[in-house]
Amino acid sequence: MTFNRLLFGVLFAATAIAQAGDRQLDTKSRVLDLAFPLDAPSESYSYYQKLVLRYGDSDTQFVVVDYVVYPVNPGGRVQVFRYSLEGMGEGELSQLITKMVGENPQVTDQEIAAKLKVVVTRSPMEYKVFDRALKELKAIRISPVLSNRIGVDEISEYEYWWDDWQESVHYTLIGPFKHDPQDQLVQWMIRFRANLPNMMKRPSEASESKLK
Repeated sequence: MTFNRLLFGVLFAATAIAQAGDRQLDTKSRVLDLAFPLDAPSESYSYYQKLVLRYGDSDTQFVVVDYVVYPVNPGGRVQVFRYSLEGMGEGELSQLITKMVGENPQVTDQEIAAKLKVVVTRSPMEYKVFDRALKELKAIRISPVLSNRIGVDEISEYEYWWDDWQESVHYTLIGPFKHDPQDQLVQWMIRFRANLPNMMKRPSEASESKLK
């Protein structure tokens, strides 16, 4: 095997989408795991439910936390935490990984993550607005056995976590597609992100609206 072919193999492993959920082969996912925690900053142990949405097309993440109303019920204050990479546009994280692996094939995930500056913003959301989004989310039906397919061309990973303290679920999906059952979740994530600016407005600033 020539050096060029070896180098191509290293770079491909660093940037390509691996088998679903196989972080051992997906450097970008592992780096984002280090950069974007799944917990909200200064999170107490009093949340009722938590939603984490990670978008591979923009390398951003949203953590939506519904805090407990005692006795333990939903309907408390909702906070939205947005994680993004300062100074990086679409595709630039993958380019950085490719560059650093090309310069040093032994580079670690921690060394790559250390090059990133994470920006975190926090915004409140009315519970009734969040609840409307959850009702649309609950209407989605995904089989535990996902449709088989091979992603080509312009695809990205979309990751979804749900945690209600008793049970949790995590999906790693590729998209954006529209023809398989699991694509409903990806499309919901895309709509949720697009509508967030309006969802986080105060009632006096925006009328009630569903995700469009």
